[in-house]
Amino acid sequence: MMDLHPSKEAFYANLTGTTPFEVSLVVAVAPASELLRWTLVPVLVTLFGSVVKNIWFAFVLDFITLVLPLLFAFTFLSDHLQHFIVVLLATSATLLLVAYVHQPTKPNRVKKPSKAKPAAPRPLWELPMGSGRPHFMTMFRVHGMVASVIAILAVDFQIFPRRFAKTETYGSGLMDVAVGSFMFMNALVSKEARGKHQGIFSAGIAGASKLLSEVFSSTVPVFVLGVIRLISVKNTGYHEHVSEYGVHWNFFFTLAVVIMSSSVCLLIIPPSMSGLFSLAIALGYQHLLSNHGLGEFVLEGSDGFGSREGLLNANREGLVSCVGYVAIYFAGVWAGRFLLKQRTLFFDWWIAFLLLNVVNVLLWVLVAASSTYIQPICRRTANLSYIIWTLSYCIQLLTSYMLVDIIITLASKHPLVPDSILVSSFSPNLLLIFLFCNLLTGAVNMSIDTVQQSTVTSMIILISYSLILCFIALGIHFHGEKLKIR
Repeated sequence: MMDLHPSKEAFYANLTGTTPFEVSLVVAVAPASELLRWTLVPVLVTLFGSVVKNIWFAFVLDFITLVLPLLFAFTFLSDHLQHFIVVLLATSATLLLVAYVHQPTKPNRVKKPSKAKPAAPRPLWELPMGSGRPHFMTMFRVHGMVASVIAILAVDFQIFPRRFAKTETYGSGLMDVAVGSFMFMNALVSKEARGKHQGIFSAGIAGASKLLSEVFSSTVPVFVLGVIRLISVKNTGYHEHVSEYGVHWNFFFTLAVVIMSSSVCLLIIPPSMSGLFSLAIALGYQHLLSNHGLGEFVLEGSDGFGSREGLLNANREGLVSCVGYVAIYFAGVWAGRFLLKQRTLFFDWWIAFLLLNVVNVLLWVLVAASSTYIQPICRRTANLSYIIWTLSYCIQLLTSYMLVDIIITLASKHPLVPDSILVSSFSPNLLLIFLFCNLLTGAVNMSIDTVQQSTVTSMIILISYSLILCFIALGIHFHGEKLKIR
């Protein structure tokens, strides 16, 4: 496949992306498909009874409702997103109505008259909504990973629209937001967000050393994955777009650096200040990009002609953009602290939902203002506009999943409805699954010329690849393996 290297490079080069709105529209399929899953299961329970709880039945159901809709939205339905979402929502609404009409009723019994007054129905705002880690946060993380692993291989085929692929310099493609959202989703459930970390000043000298050791040791596996990725790419001649991270850098190195540096900072800075610290980093970083030549260095190299001489020049995108991703990580910690507060009533969650929507609207206004008056969105530098766009994208998805949870709570889920087997399998092992995703993607690309495949062949390969990854996730889950970072 070495002779295809130049054509592969050209396939990914000089892309300008799409609008942030279309990126949000295509991923809106994810919460819509989750709603479909939860509204479909009660009907299936009514029709088939306890067979719905069978692991393979549940697996097929999850694959059809949670994976295939995203795959279709990223490929042959990409030009019909509005209609697709309307169909998903209309189907869910119909299923809700069917479940309501056919819900089991208790037989009438003759009871002796009671002097006790019947309990007054609880008002809507006092309805209980479980405690612990909210389900919508889990769905945000898991479905985000599902979308990422689909896109990573789909982008190599013609059926994946070029406007969804990573942009060359400025612009907003679907895959541009993936790295930033991955940082956010990790921060969302980090120890700092969960309030389970200890500050370095309260731990004493011995405790401080232990805390620092834990931070570094927790990121070692990620560094190792980065090294494995680097060696495998260089030894196989696998195609790579240098302007994405640089010559030697890759996603795993970025993830390790961001988590390590953020965690060390949060040993000193109170996590309650993470939101303000995120803002300070984002503004200061943009000042360096715009006014002190840092932006020109990242995009043009030290000589102004795209030099790759020396390690710093060779990997300037990956190294410098870490600052922007740290700002996103701190914002994720702040969001996690807000969402993981103890809430047990519908009213509490409804207020949180409204507040997040206010924040989301403000962020979208800031995206437009920053892109117009400061600098367009640029993934290569992870600039201020990119940071704000990533946050608006993540908050919008979170509120969408939260709305699904609210709807399902109000609709009273069927008591026999099982939890999603795929969500349970993916959730503890996102990074491990991502590693297998990279290995499978490399194997496919080294075996066939993906660019030349027909639409039918491309879909067969992508569905098979997605199914294999889901089987791997299921196997890892039942084997009890876990690869987690902080």
